[in-house]
Amino acid sequence: MSNVIKFQAPFERLKSYEVSPDISLRKAIITQAIIDATNTSNLREAKKLEMEAKAWIFGGSEYFQELCIEAGIEPSFVIKLAKKIIKLHKSQTKSPKNQQYYRKSKDHSDKSNDISKKLEIII
Repeated sequence: MSNVIKFQAPFERLKSYEVSPDISLRKAIITQAIIDATNTSNLREAKKLEMEAKAWIFGGSEYFQELCIEAGIEPSFVIKLAKKIIKLHKSQTKSPKNQQYYRKSKDHSDKSNDISKKLEIII
């Protein structure tokens, strides 16, 4: 199982949906921050990226707020979505038993599809 949540080709979708490279770049930065924030690895560099991403998203960063607005996304929506994605990914990676359950579970598939659909609003 991966140490960060995987989304099906999020950056490729950005290229096909956006006409403005500036908006695509902003959305890619937000998407990457959400991905980094889902880290479950104990490796020092991964933990550092995770903490930086979480501080940026949840810490009231003015730059985060501006980037979301420039990308046409409500910052509070990104924060709410990031919390859901982090919670989902952590629940999938807590134990080997959970990993087996989530691989087979229809409920997990439904949750992942729901999160992916919400992420598509960003990308």
